Amino acid sequence: MHILYITSWYPLNEKDINGSFFREQAHALSNMGHKVGVIAPQFRSLRLGKRAIIARYDIEVWQDGDVPTYMKHGVFWFPRVPYLDLHRWTAAGNELLEHYIKQHGKPDLIHVQSMTMAGPVALNAHEKYNIPYCVMEHSSTYARGLVKDWQTNYLNAVTNNSCHNMAVSHDLAELLTAKFPGSNWAYFPNLLDKMFEQQSDKPVDNQQFCVVARLHPVKALDNLLQAFAKVLEKHPTYRLTLAGDGPEKANLQQLSQQLNISHAVTFLGPINRQQVKDLMASSFCFVLSSQVETFGVVVIEALSQGTPVIATKCGGPESILTPVDGILVENHDINALANAMVDMIESPQLYNRAEIRQHCLDRFSERVFIDNMLEIYSTCIKGAQRA
Repeated sequence: MHILYITSWYPLNEKDINGSFFREQAHALSNMGHKVGVIAPQFRSLRLGKRAIIARYDIEVWQDGDVPTYMKHGVFWFPRVPYLDLHRWTAAGNELLEHYIKQHGKPDLIHVQSMTMAGPVALNAHEKYNIPYCVMEHSSTYARGLVKDWQTNYLNAVTNNSCHNMAVSHDLAELLTAKFPGSNWAYFPNLLDKMFEQQSDKPVDNQQFCVVARLHPVKALDNLLQAFAKVLEKHPTYRLTLAGDGPEKANLQQLSQQLNISHAVTFLGPINRQQVKDLMASSFCFVLSSQVETFGVVVIEALSQGTPVIATKCGGPESILTPVDGILVENHDINALANAMVDMIESPQLYNRAEIRQHCLDRFSERVFIDNMLEIYSTCIKGAQRA
């Protein structure tokens, strides 16, 4: 089977984590013996200043293991006129498509990873070459009300011509089905990175809560710090470790000082994937306090290490967590978050780490993901052949 991924964003290299789950999926499919390629225009934001302007503008072919990855570098020059930038991005994607087909032939199927940018390129390939495509949506822009009417118009055409539409949470699937009349969206979860299928050998610190997140307002880590301050009033020996970086770091550090909990809160900064795995495995509990998550890959990564999770009902975790795995709390409710953390401390016997880990692997392992995805691919390809 020959599958071409067209992605709305993608890592620039193997160390870049932006869209790393797209890359993990492509490589998982390739590792199963299928031919896989990627098209990913790389446009930079003008917010980067000179770094956006003084950089490359060419086509780059990154031979990423067995996955040829075609990228065209550029800049979003018109942030106030976004449809012009969409047109330019789509033109770049169409150009990459021609280069890819010339060198590797027509794929059997195109897999669109998030459709706001990549969708029109797949639609063009479908109309020009009769290549079927499916869509997998990951973006939180729909739940956050950021998709405009002019985008909905062209996205209707993308969804109506897709052979199969998937969303990474039940909530997102329902939202998209309502937003695009006549379309049907099915829940299809992300996969667990292969490295997390192996258990870390780090011992568990029974007094450490942990977080792995971009330090951004949407992650609502200020709510978590306030909740943790309440936890310390009852259980003063517990600690909270946060891994990640972002624009809110200074504000969060200042808040921890104002709450008089800085002695119990550690900001690790950015850490690599192995360190993420070790931190999760060695923690008593993982906490996600986000306002919006379409899925929440960090949740399944924590579960893979047997670590129970407390998460807000922010869109994604509701499709993942069960009473076996942890606790769901109402969004924006600091008291509920604090109470859940206290419950986790006072009733640890409710959570069996071996059971949590196995439950995660049974649902999200690479083998389960690929088997289910190949079934969809096969149905799409057979349907196109009959048409």
